[in-house]
Amino acid sequence: MSADLDALRQRVVEAVTSGKSMGQVFKEMGITPDNPAVVQEIMAQAGIDPAAMFPDGQVDMASFVNNMTKDLSPEMKKQLAQLIEGMAGEINNGQPLPPDIQEFLKSWQKS
Repeated sequence: MSADLDALRQRVVEAVTSGKSMGQVFKEMGITPDNPAVVQEIMAQAGIDPAAMFPDGQVDMASFVNNMTKDLSPEMKKQLAQLIEGMAGEINNGQPLPPDIQEFLKSWQKS
């Protein structure tokens, strides 16, 4: 499936206004853990270059995300954690998130 950032934006807006699950939208667009090419294509369309962001390859993603979201309120972090958990369950066919991600999201819910 080919990724289209504009189509994704439109589908997200439609989901928000209709109450449709974001996880279902992502799944329908092919954005799933077993299809990283779609995410890479969407990132490229958005002008995001992971190689430039992480020139050394491996990165402490929890620290990176915490740094990017440091100005969000605790309530916003709780809501994002719940959204991520719900979407992950849908797009990952009910498989649990890796333990380190689960712990990270729990820390946001306790904020």
